[in-house]
Amino acid sequence: MIGYILLFAVSFFFMACAGGTLVRCITRMARFFKLSEFVTAFILMSFATSIPELFIGVSSAIGGVPNMSLGNIIGANFLNITLVIGIIAFLGNGIRVESKISHRNFLLIFFLAFLPILLALDGVISRGDGIVLILAFFLYIYRLMGEKEYFSKILNGVNLDFRALGRFFVSMNRFFLGVVVLIASSALLVWAGERLAIGIHMNLLSFGVIFVALGTTLPELVFGARASSLKHANMGIGNALGSIAFNSLFIIGVVSLISPIAVQGDSAFFIATAFLFSALLLFNIFIYSRSAMSRNEGLILISLYIFFIVIEYVLQMM
Repeated sequence: MIGYILLFAVSFFFMACAGGTLVRCITRMARFFKLSEFVTAFILMSFATSIPELFIGVSSAIGGVPNMSLGNIIGANFLNITLVIGIIAFLGNGIRVESKISHRNFLLIFFLAFLPILLALDGVISRGDGIVLILAFFLYIYRLMGEKEYFSKILNGVNLDFRALGRFFVSMNRFFLGVVVLIASSALLVWAGERLAIGIHMNLLSFGVIFVALGTTLPELVFGARASSLKHANMGIGNALGSIAFNSLFIIGVVSLISPIAVQGDSAFFIATAFLFSALLLFNIFIYSRSAMSRNEGLILISLYIFFIVIEYVLQMM
């Protein structure tokens, strides 16, 4: 057991480091190409910060334990909507967003986060369901592209000289090195995590919700805190919500295509989804009325995450 704990901790550490490296590299490459905040936050950053979830999903599906990936995604989505956005609101002394975004995209994210759960009501997320989820993901991206005029601000670019070109290629090299490290560490984390969950008699889905999700969501936490401190809270929220869509649609879709996910009679699944529903409902209530969230409301979301961890711990001890 001690060996599995050490392996899980080491893979957790390297996966977090690799995820952070990928976020920084993609940000630098976005500045090099002078991309807009829309493309960077809602598409590139959402993809970059969800790479750990993607590799965990593929590794768990190949390893025959897709439930760990499902737990990871539910936990990551719950973390994004509570801890990540809560920290952004707390550090930024509140959040104010454009009304069009809050009234349309936030409600859409609510539905997208629950689409795989609705498809699982028959007891399994099948390969056919996976195709539906992937198609829904590309439709979501297409819809976002139609609203890019609301996110036309360009990131601070760089002058195209030899030094800038050199830094760009350094970022590219670090990006590919980060991907390699992420692949290896995610495979090790799934292998060690499966044996650790069995050793402590913990449901694989619950293990993914609590432990694996925290590791895979570190890039979103880092980016959200950094964006808030630089007065770009909307980028942090865009990244968090984009990650939820990417996780729920694309990653679950890919995992279920490789290995269908059975959820029959899984109480951990229903408890986790109930908390996710509560978090999304609270978030929309906070934002919808005035297109803003106060610091205290951010603390409420953070408290909901802490309460969820306590409930999960108590249930595991029973």
